[in-house]
Amino acid sequence: MKFTGGTRATATAAGTVLLGGLALTLYGIVLDDYTRALGGTCLTVTACTAIVLVTIRRWIADTSNERLDLATAERRAQDEYASYIALKAALEVEQGRLRQDISAESAALTERLAVERRKAEEDFEEQRATLISQTMEATVQMFHNGKFAPDVAAAGKLIPFPQQEPQRQRAREHGVVGP
Repeated sequence: MKFTGGTRATATAAGTVLLGGLALTLYGIVLDDYTRALGGTCLTVTACTAIVLVTIRRWIADTSNERLDLATAERRAQDEYASYIALKAALEVEQGRLRQDISAESAALTERLAVERRKAEEDFEEQRATLISQTMEATVQMFHNGKFAPDVAAAGKLIPFPQQEPQRQRAREHGVVGP
C-alpha cells in the first residue's frame, strides 16, 4: 500500500523530529547539558514511536495482497460461472436432441406397429375366410353325398365309483362331541 498524503506527512515529520532529537541529544552530551540531552532523547523516543505507529498502521491497513487474492478469486468464480453456463447450454441442447430422437423413434415404432397390426388383421381375415370357405364346402359336400353325422353315437363305457359302506356311529364319550 502506498502512503497517503496524511501518512506521508506524518512519516516525514517524524523523521525530521527524529533527526532533530538525535542532534539535540548529541549537542546536550557534547556540552554536558543534561536538559538538552534529555529533551533530545524525548524527541527521539516520540519520533520513533510515531514511525512505529505509522509502520504498524501500514502493516495492518495494507490490503493490497488481499485485494489481489480477491480479484483472483473473482476471476476464477467468473470463469467457473461461464463454464457452468456453457455446460448447461450444452446439456439443454443434448436433451433437446435426445427428445427429438425419442419422438422420431416413437413415431417410427407407432407406424411400424400400425403396419404390423394391419398385416395381422389381414392375415386373420384371410384365415377366417379360408376356414369359412372350407366349412361351407365340407357342408355342401356332406349334403351332396348324403353323409351326415352318424345316427347312433357309440356308447362310452363309464367307470363306476366304488360302493361306499355305511358309516357306523362312533361311541360318544362323556363330554366329547362326535360326528
